[in-house]
Amino acid sequence: MTTFQLIINWFILSLFVVSATWVFIDTRKRGRPLSESLAWALFMGFMFPLAIVTYIYFRRKKLV
Repeated sequence: MTTFQLIINWFILSLFVVSATWVFIDTRKRGRPLSESLAWALFMGFMFPLAIVTYIYFRRKKLV
């Protein structure tokens, strides 16, 4: 692996971690239960491009 590839890999990994952390904190501030916050954070961490669009769509809705 070249240095450039390592930098890109670390950047993508940090993007996933930061986005999962942001979603976890945001769901907790909105009063969601811990289990739902963890589920959103895991979803965001593993499926970032799809998950960010899904989260932004559903974050305003009240799910029962």
